[in-house]
Amino acid sequence: MINNHILLTLLIFIPVIVGFVGCIFPKPFFKIGFLILFIYAIMSLIGYLNGFDYSYQLINNEGIPFSFDYYSLPLIFSTALVILITFILKNQIFSHYFYQICLVLFSALSISFLSKDLVSLYIALELTGFCAFLLVADRNDPKSLFNSFQYLIGGGLAMLIYLIGVIQAFTYTGSFLLDDLIDAPSIALCLISAGLLTKAGIFLCGVWVPNVYSHANQQSSAILSGCVTCAAVAPLSRMSNILEPIGNSLIIIGILSSIFGAIFALLENDDGRTLGWSSVSQLGIAMLSPTYGCLYAMQHGICKTILFLTLSRNEKETTIYSNNPANLFFNNKDFEEIIKITSFIIAGLSISGFPFLSGFISKSLIKNDLPKEALLIFNSGALLTAVVYVKLISSRIKNIKIKYIFKKIFNYLKSNFLKSFTSTNITLLSVCSALFAFSFLKSKFLTFEKVQMSFITIILGFVFYISFMGLESNQNSTRFSKTIDIIGAPFVIAALLLANLTYLKIL
Repeated sequence: MINNHILLTLLIFIPVIVGFVGCIFPKPFFKIGFLILFIYAIMSLIGYLNGFDYSYQLINNEGIPFSFDYYSLPLIFSTALVILITFILKNQIFSHYFYQICLVLFSALSISFLSKDLVSLYIALELTGFCAFLLVADRNDPKSLFNSFQYLIGGGLAMLIYLIGVIQAFTYTGSFLLDDLIDAPSIALCLISAGLLTKAGIFLCGVWVPNVYSHANQQSSAILSGCVTCAAVAPLSRMSNILEPIGNSLIIIGILSSIFGAIFALLENDDGRTLGWSSVSQLGIAMLSPTYGCLYAMQHGICKTILFLTLSRNEKETTIYSNNPANLFFNNKDFEEIIKITSFIIAGLSISGFPFLSGFISKSLIKNDLPKEALLIFNSGALLTAVVYVKLISSRIKNIKIKYIFKKIFNYLKSNFLKSFTSTNITLLSVCSALFAFSFLKSKFLTFEKVQMSFITIILGFVFYISFMGLESNQNSTRFSKTIDIIGAPFVIAALLLANLTYLKIL
């Protein structure tokens, strides 16, 4: 019988081995890689739902410690799922080794989630950074190449700072274990935290995120946002749970990141950069709770992947954006575009904390884990997040011609029902259904007060967005929008005050 330690070790390293072998035999690799990721996603989900918690050391009693727990399992699940979604929703031809790189990346990220050893964590993060560099450079244009090298050099400097902190901690403690950092000097803790925060792209350390996301191809941006930025979330959550000063500092940094990331997202004109700044904001929220931060990062990663993969549209090839009323035909591409838009809206609402979606539950869990002193600012950050995604959803649907669309969808499905079940449509609908299903696993949060609170946030976010748009000059604005512009400024103030007062009253 195979020892549990050996079996779990094989599970960690099988993807990276298969990834390197796939470089030699690339033809059958896609199916093998897809199957491996699917199995890992199922196993990690089952383990998390059943409360699986198992720690062991890789070699012997003095070896590298790994821990399968509520920190690592949700992130392993989301990483496997994100890469699977990216494989299925392939909108362009990848480079020869794209799939192999993704599988190596999966192993590196898994080690970073599982490891409780500072040296193995360093190696995993460096391998993650190199894989991310290759993904960004995959587009092979000057801007993406420049940003890939920028990411590689910046990540290397961040890891150098981290390594100096690790050496400093080892000098005082004689150990490379995360649990022994409690005896490390403050300077070592600061250096280690700074390196990890840069890797996660949180607050001022995350200024690289929008540039990289906006110049990478669609699939690479989805993987970077959904997986790579989560690499440092698990170790930071473990540190904040062990060390109270680190935990308190991360609450402050997380709040600042959530607020300022959302503000910068609102000021961006490019939707890709808006999503990049939104990642900075959302990972700041994940830092607020060591207990539920990884769970929040999981749902954020899945939703952000859907958002990136359904962001762009080709209006020339679809009739739903057509200005010609005589152009009433409806084809497969039109229906797929509708599915993408619907998925974009659901994923955006989920991150905003809309009721009966995964984001609603994860935000409720984090809010319950926060001290009351932080709730006021957290609620303002939640409101700004809602504004950001009202903006993105409005941008995504603003040119749709909806006069005939529902009738055409019905007629299309009646005559082309089987043709509508493409891999893209099935994948998107399945993930969106899962976002709904997840909320019912924690049905205790689906109370009238909390649902009401969430609806108020979304509504005020809409009002806030209208007010924000009123600050922009538009010569072609209608009489109605001009009226809204006049009363916009008071609405901004009223929305913020009302949201906070409502939250405080309910809590």
